Amino acid sequence: MRAIIIGVGQCGTKIADIFSLLDFEALAINTSRGDLEYLKHVPKERRVLIGESVVGGKGVNANPLLGREAMKQDLPLVLRKVSSLVGYEDVDIFFLTFGFGGGTGAGGTPVLAEALKENYPEALVVAIGALPLREEGIRPTINAAITIDKLSKVADSIIAIDNNKLKESGVDITKAYESINYTIVERIASLLALIDVPGEQTLDASDLKFVLKAFGSFATVGYAKARVDEVKNLSKLIIKSFEAEGLYLDARIESALYGLVAIHGPPQIMKAKDIFEALEELTGRIRGKQIFRGFYPDQRTGEVEVVTLLSGIYDSRSIEDIIRTAKNYAREFMKAKQEAESRKKKLLTGLPDFDDIYPEEAGGDG
Repeated sequence: MRAIIIGVGQCGTKIADIFSLLDFEALAINTSRGDLEYLKHVPKERRVLIGESVVGGKGVNANPLLGREAMKQDLPLVLRKVSSLVGYEDVDIFFLTFGFGGGTGAGGTPVLAEALKENYPEALVVAIGALPLREEGIRPTINAAITIDKLSKVADSIIAIDNNKLKESGVDITKAYESINYTIVERIASLLALIDVPGEQTLDASDLKFVLKAFGSFATVGYAKARVDEVKNLSKLIIKSFEAEGLYLDARIESALYGLVAIHGPPQIMKAKDIFEALEELTGRIRGKQIFRGFYPDQRTGEVEVVTLLSGIYDSRSIEDIIRTAKNYAREFMKAKQEAESRKKKLLTGLPDFDDIYPEEAGGDG
């Protein structure tokens, strides 16, 4: 299976940079020249500066309107870069990584997603976005809400990572964001590494594409990992991957339409009874009842790794909180704006013009 990672904006390009470190094909797109130069692993020829005529390579300062304009203006350049990376081989999935609360990512990603759907109709376009922390304030929340709406109309799935579930108290902000980015990459990379790999039961590209072709709804990737000597019951570890502790989106999994579970570990621990007990529970819980599974016994490893993908989700407190907050703010902001305009009009009504006060004098404006 072939997946291409395209990072958009500061957050998105940092995530793409980590994917590139793991030898994924990656492209980095940003409005900030400095942020592009900061990357360590994406080759320089795969870094694309957009919007130079709009912001002069200095970024858009979290303004998605400028991010959208930058992407629109330089979309032909971006698509040429994508085409040169794609070459003559088919692409199964484009993963677009970005931050929901930013400017270049929030504004530019929906534009790029729509263009990719038009130019590569056989490939899926899946958005992977980090939701803003509550502490970041109202502007990132509004950006996130509007971007969610726009992406839901063009992307096949939206994998939303809730930063509020990832943050660690006492860790400085740089390390916190770095940890979040590495976690996103770890989960997606672990899943992709098991696609089309021989096993007792194999997941192939068509399985993954079926699960992710979910009508612009949300998806979430769960994860659980432990050393063999720590695993007392494999069933419990598998279940942990799709419980709240293992998922990085506060979502009601019962609303999911599709699921996919990949289990990798030494053969002696891969007990059929434990595996099917956990899968039966997941099948019974999700609405769609469709679960794809892959089992990968591997004598070389001393750990058990479980990756769970759930898609077709429409019930998520993480998403609903963002939408509700944005709507409430927008309503109050528009009310305050109208009141201010009304007060201004009322205050200034009845004022005469200069012509009414000063009689015209001979000699003009001397």
